[in-house]
Amino acid sequence: MKQSIKKIMATAVGLAAVTGAASATMIGASYTGSTIDIPDGNPVGIASTLAVDDTSGGLNNAAVQDVSVSLNISGGYDGDLYGYLVYQPSTSASGSGAGTSMIVLLNQIGSAPFHDSTAGMNITLSDSGTANVNTQTGTALTSGTGVFTPDSSSGAHATFSSAFNGQSADGNWTLFLADLSTGGGTSELLSWGVNISVVPEPIAWALVGFAGVLSLARFVAWRKQVKSA
Repeated sequence: MKQSIKKIMATAVGLAAVTGAASATMIGASYTGSTIDIPDGNPVGIASTLAVDDTSGGLNNAAVQDVSVSLNISGGYDGDLYGYLVYQPSTSASGSGAGTSMIVLLNQIGSAPFHDSTAGMNITLSDSGTANVNTQTGTALTSGTGVFTPDSSSGAHATFSSAFNGQSADGNWTLFLADLSTGGGTSELLSWGVNISVVPEPIAWALVGFAGVLSLARFVAWRKQVKSA
C-alpha cells in the first residue's frame, strides 16, 4: 500500500508540473452599438471603452500574452485617421505589470502629404499581421479579412506585446479615434473589439492539479484499508 501511495504522489508532482504550464485562454469584448461619428478635422476625436473581466473561471489577474484589435469603420478618408488603444487596469488588478499602457493603431495611413483616400476599413490589427497597416490601400482595407500590424513605427510600444504583455487583462480598454484633416468627409465607427490571450497563474493551476491527485491518493488508501479490514 505504501508503494502505491508513493507512485500516486509521484504522479501528483508530475501533474502539478504539467498544469503549471497552463495553456492560453482567449477573452475579450466588442462594441456593436449605435454608429459613432468621428468628427471631420477635429483632433479631439471620439473614445469608446470596453470593460474586460478576467475574474471568471479561475483566471483572476491572468497575464496578457497577446492582444489584437478589430476595426470596422465606414466613410471618410482612412488617411485622415489617427487612433490608439489604451489599457487602464481595474482597482483589483495587481502585480508588477498593473499599469496604464497604450499603443498607436493608426497614424494617417498612406504616403504624405495626401495619405490614403480609401473610405472605411474592416480589419484586424495584430502582431502576427502580414504587413504594416500603413502600407495598405483600397480593398486590402475593406475586405474584412485583412490582418495587419499596427501603424506604430517608433517608440517603446510599437507592438501589442511590448505594450501589454504581462499586464492583467482585467480593466478598461479604450479606443481613441480622430480625424486630423478637414474635407474628407465624416468617418463612422461601426464596431470594434479587443481579443486578449491570457495565461493563468502557473502556481494556482499547479495547486489545483496537486490537490486533485492528492485526493485520489487518499481515496485509494482508504479503499485498501476497507478491503483489508
